[in-house]
Amino acid sequence: MRKKITDYLGAPASIMLRDEPFSNWRFEKSLEKDLEEPIIQYVFTGHAVALRCDCDEKIGTIFLRADKHDKQDGNLFEVPFVWTRGQVLTHFGPPSKSGPKVVDPILGDYGAWDRFSFQDYSVHIEYRMDRDEIRRVTLMQNDSVP
Repeated sequence: MRKKITDYLGAPASIMLRDEPFSNWRFEKSLEKDLEEPIIQYVFTGHAVALRCDCDEKIGTIFLRADKHDKQDGNLFEVPFVWTRGQVLTHFGPPSKSGPKVVDPILGDYGAWDRFSFQDYSVHIEYRMDRDEIRRVTLMQNDSVP
């Protein structure tokens, strides 16, 4: 049985990298040393998935973007990217936190978002600016939530 993607949160990146379908994916690994606590990032080349890990390479955050996700990567998460905000709210229930669309001259445009907190992790869903669909899903260990 295939693991749920949220099962990788808190686990060493090496475990995810050896499991299907990720074991066949190329990735770029980088180290961000200019922060208080260094972070290691994995970006899967040609896929809409990225990881943020601590200095021990334990996964704290998984980013899933809608741009290629459904077409190429299958359904890695329980919520299809074509869902509307209403469908997401029906599925998860009331969010623990939400925010409106933001148009920022420096940071750019961001769609409305909802965060759902669970016992072992949180899910942050950002919606598109131009239509009622999911743009990005961020899965986080609870201690990684900003």
